[in-house]
Amino acid sequence: MSAYLQHVRSLGARLIGVFCSRRIEDELETEIESHLDMRAELLVARGMSPDEALREAKRLFGNRTHIKEEARDQDLLPRVESLAQDVHYGLRLLRRNPGFTTVVVLLLGLGIGLNAAMFSVFHQVLLAPLQFPQADRLYIVSSHARTLGDARRAMSGPDFRDFRDQNSAFTSIAAVIPSFAEVWTGDGEPRIVNCAAPTREFFDVLGVHPLLGRTFVPTEFNDLHNTTLLVSYKFWKNQLGGDPHVIGRIIHLEDVPSVIVGVMPPMPDLYSDVDVWLKLTTEPAWDFMNWRANKFLDVVGRLRAGMTPQQAEQQLTAILRRGDGEPADALAQLTPLQEFVVGSITRQLDIMMVSVALVLLVTLLNTAAMLLAHSIKRAPELAVRLGLGASRARIRRQLLVEGLLLSAAGGGLGIILGALTVAAFRHFAVVSLPRLDGLALSGAAIAVSLGVVVLSSIIFAVLPGTLLKLDLAAAFRGARTQTGRAQRPFAGLIVAEIACAVVLTVGAGLLVRSFMRIQSVRLGYQPERVVSAYLRTNYDNPEGYPFWRNVLSTATSVPGATTAGISDCVPSARANTATIRFADRPNLPGREPSTEACWISADYFKALGVSLVHGRFFADRDDADRAPVAIINADAARRLFPGQDPIGKRIAVSYRSLGSRSTGEPRMREIVGVVSDLRQRAVDVPPGPAVYIPYTQDETYHVLNSMNVYIRGAAADPVSLGQSFRARIQSLYPNQPVERIRGMRAVIAKSIERRTYAALLMTGFAVLALLLCGLGIYGVVSYVMQQRTREFGIRMALGAQRSDVLADVFQRGGMLVAAGLGLGVVVSLLVTRELSQLLFETGAADPEVYGATVLVLAVTGILACLLPAIRASKLDPRTALGLQ
Repeated sequence: MSAYLQHVRSLGARLIGVFCSRRIEDELETEIESHLDMRAELLVARGMSPDEALREAKRLFGNRTHIKEEARDQDLLPRVESLAQDVHYGLRLLRRNPGFTTVVVLLLGLGIGLNAAMFSVFHQVLLAPLQFPQADRLYIVSSHARTLGDARRAMSGPDFRDFRDQNSAFTSIAAVIPSFAEVWTGDGEPRIVNCAAPTREFFDVLGVHPLLGRTFVPTEFNDLHNTTLLVSYKFWKNQLGGDPHVIGRIIHLEDVPSVIVGVMPPMPDLYSDVDVWLKLTTEPAWDFMNWRANKFLDVVGRLRAGMTPQQAEQQLTAILRRGDGEPADALAQLTPLQEFVVGSITRQLDIMMVSVALVLLVTLLNTAAMLLAHSIKRAPELAVRLGLGASRARIRRQLLVEGLLLSAAGGGLGIILGALTVAAFRHFAVVSLPRLDGLALSGAAIAVSLGVVVLSSIIFAVLPGTLLKLDLAAAFRGARTQTGRAQRPFAGLIVAEIACAVVLTVGAGLLVRSFMRIQSVRLGYQPERVVSAYLRTNYDNPEGYPFWRNVLSTATSVPGATTAGISDCVPSARANTATIRFADRPNLPGREPSTEACWISADYFKALGVSLVHGRFFADRDDADRAPVAIINADAARRLFPGQDPIGKRIAVSYRSLGSRSTGEPRMREIVGVVSDLRQRAVDVPPGPAVYIPYTQDETYHVLNSMNVYIRGAAADPVSLGQSFRARIQSLYPNQPVERIRGMRAVIAKSIERRTYAALLMTGFAVLALLLCGLGIYGVVSYVMQQRTREFGIRMALGAQRSDVLADVFQRGGMLVAAGLGLGVVVSLLVTRELSQLLFETGAADPEVYGATVLVLAVTGILACLLPAIRASKLDPRTALGLQ
């Protein structure tokens, strides 16, 4: 025990000694002096003079500095003390070079910060597990069929009931109408709320429990009407003030009172924009829930343990094909819930993550080049330390500590910049990406940043120590011989940096070119001076016709308005789907051609500026009392009636959707006009076949529930028209909300916002890489030219012209730039194919983009070499040789 206590006391004394290094150093020096004195006394006793004896004792003792370091390295605590000295020395060194330190820390902070922010987004959207228990067992059920174009189809009411009653692959299965709108009245200004309607199994399948109150009970599904409802957490907090006593409160949707029975917890992963949950009954069911061709339900199931998705797909496919009217090649498809939530954003985020990693790589390469140049400049100092007895290990450790200090400062700045970037990203991109609620700088991103700090510290330490062969002679030659040794690693770093910049610039160029093509695409209509507004009503009968006629009359009477139209479609954003049957040819069940379809008013095309190709537009006389009519677009005319005049042909439009109330066969309609093609679904989706029907001939009255109003004005800014229109409508109908007032240019921008974000981010990364690349080339060429000052002086003294020096600098710098460009182009050709899904009318190997990239980077490289070249060519030979 006493030995143990003695060891503890010794350890404590040593720990205290770390902070008393001067005293310990003095004791070590005293011990060495004592040893030298004793040996000198022995030599004097053998006949030497005192001075000779002292010199001989020192010679026999060896290098005092080296022995001191060996003594310090005998155990851990002296090493800690030595490390503290290295840290202190490193900090002092960095303070002596504020410009160098600032640049390196800023570069590292920028690279690490961008990487941390993008990784946080990547982790939150793609990697973070869903909030639901055992979410890996949750799947969305859909179908597709090659004979129907192979597009993904949602499920119908009969499909869901068949799956629920006949499957054994899921422990439970549910359906939900994912999105529709209702009007909230009776609590201030009328508002439109986003609704969803689940079946009774829905929340149990997900494993979600209410925050307050309860969910729906089975007996509530015996009634079609909604007398109770659930509200989302967001709606409860933002619209109901987070009232803890909200259970039992009555709110009016479509003028129908309903009681709030539950508040759901936050659901950022699924249907996060839902305000109100209404029940969806399947038995009894609305008529629209009984049509097998009416595909609008999201079906979600929890897969049974031991059952694979492939086995479940086979079982559901067999069930699906037994349904009336389903094509024989229909296939059920299971999509993991997380993949369904994330959707098509996966590829875009992958590309953004690779891009920001390339920016980080360029940053590290640039920093490594700067540190290598700085280490070469310090070569005399390091060589002298080596000559005075410092071990190579000690010098490498000193370099490691300095690299760690720089990297730690850069990493700390990077985490701050990353947190700020994440906040900005959440603010500007929340409408574009899923699962961004609660986005913050993640612990995983911080861990990755710390990993980058450690890795970069090691690289920054190993690189100079490995590439610089320090010796004593180098100190007396001014380390000029080091330049030649370091030229090769310098070249490698710059070539790699340029190659990364080429990849980023090519990617940005492809996305920007694609974006420019979208901006210049022919829309088929004239969006300038057109404003849109959305109206949701509770009309489901002929009484809605006077309302909409008043809406159109009010819209055209707004000061500055020239014409107005209404439709249930949104140009460049959304269109419904219908199938077509013909009166003059056989119609194969399940193989009817599919088209875009819109209910419109007579002046809809005039309001949008769509041109008439053939026939006539609709007129006010085309109402329910007249013969049914239709207008098709030019693409439909070419595909459905090749080589024929479609005017006078008769077609039936099967336009059944959520809320429709007719189960009868659709009526035959006479085609009275052909209009030009317009991009209806999205700006970047080519026009397809489309059919337009007058809203006054909707025998189901479904379209009267909600439509968009389009007003063309004489002024350049149409939004003021929308505000005036809202004021006039609400003066006539106080409980009628008028929302989503936007100019059509804003609608177009919204439809391509993901492309816009991708182009902006990639362009920002490319510009940053170009800047870093230019700085890196300039710094390296300038430093190398500085080291060759004496060489240039000798050459010019021997008769070399200034143009020769200039050409030499450009030749060496140009070779680096050319090598980097060549490598970057080859890598870009291999990797930019992954961008193809984000491109629009632009090839992944677009020669103009590659040519522009090479030109921009070549000019950047030339400009980076220009100043060092001019400075070298203006050298005075006598000054360069140190003769004056």
